[in-house]
Amino acid sequence: MVANSLVVVVAWVVVGQQDASKPSNTESPQQATPKAVEQFKAEAAEYDMRLESRSKDKLVLAKEPLLRWDNPARTGEDGALFVWTLDGRPEVIGTIFTYRYNDLLRRKHEFHSLAAGPLTANFRGQRVWAPRQAGVKLQPLPGAPQPAATARERLTQMKNLAREFSANMQDSNGENFQLRLLPQPLMRYEPAVKGLLDGALFSFSLGTDPEAILVLEAQETGGRTQWQYAIARFHFIDIKVAHQGREVWHVPLLPDIASLDIGAPNYQDSVYTTYHVGTDKAEK
Repeated sequence: MVANSLVVVVAWVVVGQQDASKPSNTESPQQATPKAVEQFKAEAAEYDMRLESRSKDKLVLAKEPLLRWDNPARTGEDGALFVWTLDGRPEVIGTIFTYRYNDLLRRKHEFHSLAAGPLTANFRGQRVWAPRQAGVKLQPLPGAPQPAATARERLTQMKNLAREFSANMQDSNGENFQLRLLPQPLMRYEPAVKGLLDGALFSFSLGTDPEAILVLEAQETGGRTQWQYAIARFHFIDIKVAHQGREVWHVPLLPDIASLDIGAPNYQDSVYTTYHVGTDKAEK
């Protein structure tokens, strides 16, 4: 899911994935086989994620990916998007994907916390991620109507509200890319959480590759229910989001994150992280 000049084993610039301005130097492969998707699911299932506030309760991985995505125009990226929940609310969103470089198939994991506080993530018994602050900070959505009385009407409201946002990202060469809002939410939830009536996750994507996540929730505060929003980056390059044409969110490029391997201390306590977990020989 998910660009700075880096010197890794080879000279390349990764874009959350890879650099959006650089086409692949290999032929575009077909989407991953069912076997590859099963590997993505198996790796996702090996995570033990827990909120610090409820450390006895393991976050629940949804059985199936929220989205199967690919980006053959870059370096043959292919992945699956997953969500981990507690009491029905999404607390972590993550993607497991592969990309090609020459005859290598490299595998990466990418995560963003959606939690209201710190959490921990262990993979195969190793602590690999432990953000120390809230992943997103919800805030009232200006001009939004009162949340409707029925679930069907609220879903219509959320789709309309999502269309009020726009997003773009800028790569390391200064080239801008307008992101596309996927028309259907990645996930709709009506969790058993006090004060939370309804919610959905939307994706701003390059092709089908999620680059920024919009969170919309109907929250009850002070005896009044209102629509609130938050945005989570799902790429490490510069991303901006506007609401009704006015910029409301901006995250700059994260230096030195593209080349990280699993277990590296860099960005381990950040709400967003991405790292390599393995390299295989690419099939012809």
